[in-house]
Amino acid sequence: MPELDERSDARRTLIARLALVTSVALYAAVAVWVLVAGPDDVVARFNGAGEATRTDTAESIVLVLSLTVAGITALFAVIPVLVRRAPIQVVNVPNRELWDTDELRPILARRLGADMLLMGAASIALITGMLVMSAAAGLGAEVPGWAFPAMTGAFLVVTAAIIVPMFAGSRYTPPAELLPA
Repeated sequence: MPELDERSDARRTLIARLALVTSVALYAAVAVWVLVAGPDDVVARFNGAGEATRTDTAESIVLVLSLTVAGITALFAVIPVLVRRAPIQVVNVPNRELWDTDELRPILARRLGADMLLMGAASIALITGMLVMSAAAGLGAEVPGWAFPAMTGAFLVVTAAIIVPMFAGSRYTPPAELLPA
């Protein structure tokens, strides 16, 4: 894999930001729909067979999930700032010691920030899918037993597609021309 230049880093960061904003907007649209036109009670828990085992009010579920989405968004959005300011010893990336220069730390923060925004977007997409499934069940729709495992599996595949290249690829190897001599 060729070294990523600043343009490809910027492109990946833009895609990651768009993914996060899109996932948050989609969640917000579904949450508003559930509150305005959805059922009064939604399924709060499913068993392994996909059967509802507990219901709760739509307002309480949307409140809890909205706080979770806000927390995930804030957490993943602040990572680039933390990576720039935290001691390099607490940053968990390959070749950690090579990134500890004033020139390389912003590059690391941008790359790690983009990857974390993508992971945040995937997490929020999973939460949105769970809210849709819960509201559909609250409306009386038959939720197939494979729906939750399929959503979780898709989430794991997307997350692996982000994480594996972080450790197996050259993305987290600092550009040779910027390494100290």
